[in-house]
Amino acid sequence: MTSQISTLAGRGLSHAVQLTGWVGKGKPVTAKGVLRPSELPGAAAALGVKVPAKVRTAADVAPIHWPWVAAEAAGLIEVGTAKAVACEVDGDPAELWLTGLDAVLRAESHDIGRRGAFTLCRAVLTARIEDRSVEHVLGGYEDGDTAELCFRQSEGLPVDDAIALLQSFGALDSSGEPTALGEWARERFEERAPESVTPALPVAELLARVAPLPEDEAWRLALRWFGERPPVFGASQLLHAAEFASPVERVAAVVVVAGFGDEVLAAWRNALRYKNLRAHAAAALADWGEGGGVDEAQRRWLVVEYALAARAKGGVEDAFHYVRDSGGLEVLAEAGHPGAADLHRVLTTANIRIRVRQLKISREAAVWRRVLVPDSLTLARLHEIVALLHGHSGDELHEFDVDGLRYSDPFYGLADRRDEHEVRLSTVFRGAGGGLTYRYDLAAPWEYRIACEKVLAPSAELTYPRCVAGEGDRFDQDAVNRRLAALRIPQP
Repeated sequence: MTSQISTLAGRGLSHAVQLTGWVGKGKPVTAKGVLRPSELPGAAAALGVKVPAKVRTAADVAPIHWPWVAAEAAGLIEVGTAKAVACEVDGDPAELWLTGLDAVLRAESHDIGRRGAFTLCRAVLTARIEDRSVEHVLGGYEDGDTAELCFRQSEGLPVDDAIALLQSFGALDSSGEPTALGEWARERFEERAPESVTPALPVAELLARVAPLPEDEAWRLALRWFGERPPVFGASQLLHAAEFASPVERVAAVVVVAGFGDEVLAAWRNALRYKNLRAHAAAALADWGEGGGVDEAQRRWLVVEYALAARAKGGVEDAFHYVRDSGGLEVLAEAGHPGAADLHRVLTTANIRIRVRQLKISREAAVWRRVLVPDSLTLARLHEIVALLHGHSGDELHEFDVDGLRYSDPFYGLADRRDEHEVRLSTVFRGAGGGLTYRYDLAAPWEYRIACEKVLAPSAELTYPRCVAGEGDRFDQDAVNRRLAALRIPQP
């Protein structure tokens, strides 16, 4: 990395740095992890930008929201459920800049792979550098059709939005021409484009590429790298590289290798020799009836591994919920993992508060249930709750539709569905008034609308989930709550 690029990247992150200084020891945030509207005037003053007279959410104010997302991704701020606090970060400004830009591009993408803004900005930089039209450049991209599914456009390519974003990060100058930082970013974009993953890509670079991605995208890219490699040979290479990688890269490698099933058991047996992968390998082999499974020390190690991966991909709140669902902070004690102590410190100081969502789950006007649930629940647990509320076995194919993104159980291998175990209600619902669609038994779907009516503080006198009202289908509230109690969901 040249000093010039690092210097330019530092300037490109200046808005995120200014916002971090304003955040300081803490600023209140909404349940969605963005600034409360009442805080926007202060943030705007710190950044020297204007705020519209009427604002629904801070996420709608790009000059503030973009630096906010970049600062969180780069580690400049830690965002909990109740507040955000500034953090000290020691790293190459160029890599921090790229991490922040990537996060904003994901946030502004609305296609299933969350790549639309990345694809469009890549095309804009290439078009400006090579003096071609954006449309012509997109025609040569494998994922070019995603470029229309980004930002807040109503139709057509939102090129102006892409230019504004790149200018705000210093990749384009005020006239729209690429800067040296923009040319460097374009090179990085080209390296990470889907078509750039080939069997010749070094395995360490593959791990870095797939680590931040959802499992379905990581799998598709990994298959490109495997190419004609025998699965067991490629799996052995991946696991060997993962031994020396970060936890989030290691978990990504484990997930990819697990996708090959019993074809790669020999690779898992070999991985038992590795210190950092031993627990992963023991767990994988146990799934196929080999070995004695994981002992308590290995279980604790895995909790730390997956919590660190969750923090790297989704932030401190995701890590908090993962640890909480796995037994609580005491699990981190005596885990033997080098990251356990720091993770414990971060989670105990994050000031995360779990709220309760009042949901109304309706199949039709005359058939509905009202239920109180912790907002730390994943969509997978919500599936269990809906099944119990409406008398389904829960074993049929199902899916959630959230703003055009579909989620289901990856066990079923449904195409274009994200993992329902990876997203929580706190991120699905922006607040009271939000909603999603749930379909059960996809062969002949029962379709439900799930609306968030209220966001409440938890009550020490209640256990959750709790059904509080309903009609239709021989509704028996006491019987429903007895079934819900059997789920053993951690209480807020």
